[in-house]
Amino acid sequence: MRVAMLIEPGRIELREVERPVPAAGALLLRVRAALTDGTDVKAYRRGHPQMPMPTRFGHELSGDVVQIGAGVASFAVGDAVMCVHSAPCDACFWCARGQEELCETVMSTKILGAYGEYIEIPSHIVTRNCFTKPVDLSYIEAAFLEPLACVVHSIAMLALQSAEFVAVMGDGGFGLLHALVLAERGVRVVLVGRRAERLAIAASLGIDAVDARCVSPAEAILAHSDGRGADALIECTGRRDVWEAAPLLVRRGGHVALFGGLPADARVSFSAARLHYDEVRLFSPFHFTPRAVRAAYELLAHHRIAVRPLITDVVPLARIGEVFARLDAGDGVKFAIEP
Repeated sequence: MRVAMLIEPGRIELREVERPVPAAGALLLRVRAALTDGTDVKAYRRGHPQMPMPTRFGHELSGDVVQIGAGVASFAVGDAVMCVHSAPCDACFWCARGQEELCETVMSTKILGAYGEYIEIPSHIVTRNCFTKPVDLSYIEAAFLEPLACVVHSIAMLALQSAEFVAVMGDGGFGLLHALVLAERGVRVVLVGRRAERLAIAASLGIDAVDARCVSPAEAILAHSDGRGADALIECTGRRDVWEAAPLLVRRGGHVALFGGLPADARVSFSAARLHYDEVRLFSPFHFTPRAVRAAYELLAHHRIAVRPLITDVVPLARIGEVFARLDAGDGVKFAIEP
């Protein structure tokens, strides 16, 4: 089988490897759609601590079951499925407290390799975070399950009320997904970004979009909030300057979700007076819980948000190097790879 390998930053190779045989409780999928995402782009640009190179990569996927391991009863050969790339152990300190996203083994037992013709889904994922794909949901739409679960978890941490006003900073895939989920829940939302084509996608989906090249984010947010600042702000740029500015853009008592990741050694500074006297609260959402995965599945299965417009292009596996060169240059939002 063919699989894409990230050899070093900026270098991807297609290699022939043995097709895996599923272990007990596992599934072997023929990948039908794999989506690019921000983590993969960061790894392509500069490496990633969770992806020692050379490495298989890609983790947003859907596909068809071609082989099942011993003991699998919930799926059969031929089933179309959608899943995420990790699941908690259900036994550690954090799992016992409902913080499965912080599970001791959730990162060490994750799977990578969606940019390949086949992938093995281990038993712990099969039992917790794997679903039958609805017939009327495309494979590309189904592959949004993982990023959408991250977004659902992020929004849940803010405990928003439907009447609140939320500013989303960043018009990439995650910024757009946050805005879509917030709007579906009846929250008033504005998306702030700098790329005309992405802001046009937001506008076409009914999202109020602000071009930060034409008006300052502070001015736009104050204008949308009677001068108070946003009730909550979700940072999706992964830029240090935006992290540091975020607490200044919410109202007194407002919440900030620092969703966009920075390099592991990054340091940021915030105004102590703003946090203390104005009770601005900071959150930093990470990963997702099985509850978030289930909620994301429901959003997709019932077509409650439109994710297909976020796909810039659909390309075969042989062109994956071209795709990442385009993403590295800032071209497009998300690409669908069809191995």
